Amino acid sequence: MIMRKLVALFILAALAACKPAADKPVADGDDKAVPTAPAVPEAKADGPAAATLAVSLDGEGLRFIDKATGKASLLSFGVPRAQAETALANVAGKEDDRSTNEECGAGTMEFTRYDAMTLNFQGGKFVGWFLGNENGAASYSTMSGIGIGTTRAKAKESVAIVDLEDSTLGEEFSIGTGDNVIGGMFAEPGDAAKIDALFAGTNCFFR
Repeated sequence: MIMRKLVALFILAALAACKPAADKPVADGDDKAVPTAPAVPEAKADGPAAATLAVSLDGEGLRFIDKATGKASLLSFGVPRAQAETALANVAGKEDDRSTNEECGAGTMEFTRYDAMTLNFQGGKFVGWFLGNENGAASYSTMSGIGIGTTRAKAKESVAIVDLEDSTLGEEFSIGTGDNVIGGMFAEPGDAAKIDALFAGTNCFFR
């Protein structure tokens, strides 16, 4: 349980750059009232191509799969920001928000969030993505079916998992080789642990 809380804290820190701070409501006459979190809306997935395209997680970007034919098209890291945003919005619907963080270890980064998926940009180019354990996460998985909520035991049936020892992010791991590497974090140790986050490319982590 302690490890789960630590992982959650690290993920929240990683996502701090991707979400603007919410206004804190204050009760009349009480400037110390406890803030109330707004209700989390359901995932949209209402883009014009949502019924015909699926989005697959990839270490080189995102793959768009034609549900009827199985044909895949790679949206690779390095494409212009507008192209990446348009491609994902075509499936996920309009973005939820945009933000910028000037303190990332990799340098200033910009972000566009669509429910659980955040696209990362530098210099106007698509450089990475981050999938959190939030509404809409179930819409994404790797070509081998690994996604948020997949257990370590299940993932090991189709891929080799490399644990990153002494990671400051918690139960961090990677799958894939070469340029096609996807990183992630389990909620806790053990084969029953579920994946809490997945990411690839350049991300704004504070290690």
